[in-house]
Amino acid sequence: MSYRLVFLALIALELSGCADFARWVRQYTYPPEFRYIERDEVRSTMRELAFHSRELNQLLQSNDGPQAKRTEIIVHLRAMEQAAEKLDQSGWPTNHPLIDMNLPSFRRDVKFAREAIEREPPNFLLAGPVTGACVYCHGGR
Repeated sequence: MSYRLVFLALIALELSGCADFARWVRQYTYPPEFRYIERDEVRSTMRELAFHSRELNQLLQSNDGPQAKRTEIIVHLRAMEQAAEKLDQSGWPTNHPLIDMNLPSFRRDVKFAREAIEREPPNFLLAGPVTGACVYCHGGR
């Protein structure tokens, strides 16, 4: 009977808006080197990456050519680097194995693309695959 009461009390706490309760429990249920990424954090970062990816794609395909939009392209690539860094701060495993598996290569590709465009003369070839990198993990969603 007392276990049921405790269980019901925990559910009531969670439902009553005690959002920090789940975070408090996680500190005891996951190892210290494990990084739990909240669903909202993943979604907002993915939206940010998608935005910059779309903008980057439009800039690369603009009528003026990528050379005319070079500065803007670099800005979007830097923003993508910063957004991806939010998900990979600790270097430890997270609760998103697909992100753990693919994020390091994505970050590397974005960095190489930015560095290639910053060189003289700029090379825009590496930026093209970055705009389609979302499809690699997400398919046609």
